[in-house]
Amino acid sequence: MKLIKLLTAMLVCLTALSVSAQNYTPKVSRDSVASLKQRLEILQTSVKLHELKLAEAEQEADIEKQEIKVRELQGLEKTTAEESSKLSAAVKDGKEQDLKKAEKMSRKAANTSKSLDNAVGRLQKQMDKVEETRGKIRTEESKLAARSLLIHFSEN
Repeated sequence: MKLIKLLTAMLVCLTALSVSAQNYTPKVSRDSVASLKQRLEILQTSVKLHELKLAEAEQEADIEKQEIKVRELQGLEKTTAEESSKLSAAVKDGKEQDLKKAEKMSRKAANTSKSLDNAVGRLQKQMDKVEETRGKIRTEESKLAARSLLIHFSEN
């Protein structure tokens, strides 16, 4: 009987120890959790800021490509317009008899002009995108400046 009571008491002690071993007591204070969360938010904002800056750089590279294309189209438009005007002047003077050739050249000049207008429109849209991205960058930079990390060390 004493043996049973002793074994029962030991069993109760062992279960109590295992139950108390499963209790979690945090070793981090709430203040340090808050500062870690703040630091995480700052890092996330910083990552977003860098992603926006990369996007801005890519968009600016696209703008440079489109500006080159616009300049090429401007030169092409100028040459086709000159050729078309020379050919139409030659037809008026009677030096050139091929009206189809003059008509074809004037259509080519009109198409080049239309292509130039489209390219300028695309360039303007791309510039608007870059300005929008720059606005987002300024917003994220102001958020980052407002969330300056303040860590206070306290002695326990």
